Amino acid sequence: MGKGSSEMPNARTNYWNPIIETLPQEKLSRIQLKNFRHYLQYAKEHSDFYRKKYKAIDPRAIETKADIRQLPLIDKEALRKAQEGREPFPFGEILGVPLEEVSTFRQTSGTTGKPVYVAESYESWQWRVEVWCHILWMAGFRETDRVFIPFGYNVYVAFWEGHFAAEKLGCMVIPGGALDTIGRINKIQEIKANALLNTPTYGLHLAQTATKMGLNPADLGIERMLCAGEPLPQATRRRLEDIWQAEVYDHIGGTEPCAWAAMCRERRGLHIMEPFFLVEILDMETLTREVDEGELGVAVVTPLGRRSFPLIRFNTNDIVRKGPGNCACGRSSMMISEVAGRADDLCKIRGVLFTPVAVEELIRREFPEIGEYEVSVDCKGITDEISLKIEPCEEVGIERIKNLIPKLSERLKVKTNLRFNVDCAAKGELERYTLKAKRFKDLRKAK
Repeated sequence: MGKGSSEMPNARTNYWNPIIETLPQEKLSRIQLKNFRHYLQYAKEHSDFYRKKYKAIDPRAIETKADIRQLPLIDKEALRKAQEGREPFPFGEILGVPLEEVSTFRQTSGTTGKPVYVAESYESWQWRVEVWCHILWMAGFRETDRVFIPFGYNVYVAFWEGHFAAEKLGCMVIPGGALDTIGRINKIQEIKANALLNTPTYGLHLAQTATKMGLNPADLGIERMLCAGEPLPQATRRRLEDIWQAEVYDHIGGTEPCAWAAMCRERRGLHIMEPFFLVEILDMETLTREVDEGELGVAVVTPLGRRSFPLIRFNTNDIVRKGPGNCACGRSSMMISEVAGRADDLCKIRGVLFTPVAVEELIRREFPEIGEYEVSVDCKGITDEISLKIEPCEEVGIERIKNLIPKLSERLKVKTNLRFNVDCAAKGELERYTLKAKRFKDLRKAK
């Protein structure tokens, strides 16, 4: 139920769609299983990729989620192979509708290899927008808001989704892609924007630039911020809230599956967007067992409403912690309590399992004097060495940062069980990011 419904939501309601957002879990599961069977049948009939992959599988035989776990996983590399050199160009064998029905082109960022090209028919794109309406509504976005988006969206999907969904909610949407950072801050003031869609890194960068301009970010009138594009550890989210004096919300998704979980106004974890998606959180060792509440696992996602780009049991490589199934907001969907990073970045250093999110969590929570940082790991002889470069915030001197190194080194050792080589960088020396920040570099892979 969206904006065109006879029961159109308004600023006094808690839910964008009160019926599906409060369904009991048993009903949600039944809907998911039924839709999964239909979706698998559709994919087999309309996509060459799935016709071959699931040739021997009868969708009618799938009666439980345990049955679904018997099906093979799909990963990004499989999608690439199904497109490269395959017709119809450029979407290849994955395409699930006639090529002439494709109305929108998107692609992945290509940070982990050749981009995957994602086809959206008008129908499939509207499905994605509806999912995002739920996400924005949960975060308190309403028709009275003026939403500033400080990016040029290009072929990347998240801010397009946010833009169209905010329009569907009735918000005023101000795209700021053609402006530089100073121009964007001036436009926020000029238009009196009160909401932002941005990456966590750019939210911090906007605040730093405003401070250089002699402005207090908290005085710019931003009331809420929804972050995309990067992990958002609790410490980073709280720092953004402190700087902006605004509510800051997280979500998780991707170009291939869409955004599949997001925060409500309780901000105590992320709701899985049921029944739009069937999400499995599987053990990291075998990817065959659904993890227990409180346990880390890899998210495997099936979006149940997109025909143009069918995606069945997609291994997102996102590592999340399975949360409880109850929330004070009244939504009945299952939750994740933490986004712990990506399996791509998870690595062993001197026998210790390491995730870069742990460093961000520590720096943002305990060392506000640090503005930018960069982590790298290299092999010196037969020994792995992990290094951290830190850069002071604009208002902090380099000597103060140097004095923090002993304490920071000790806290890193406690947090990660690794000894870091910590060094200072001059202001402006480290790379700045606007979209996806890559503050972790594994130099061993280049050797």
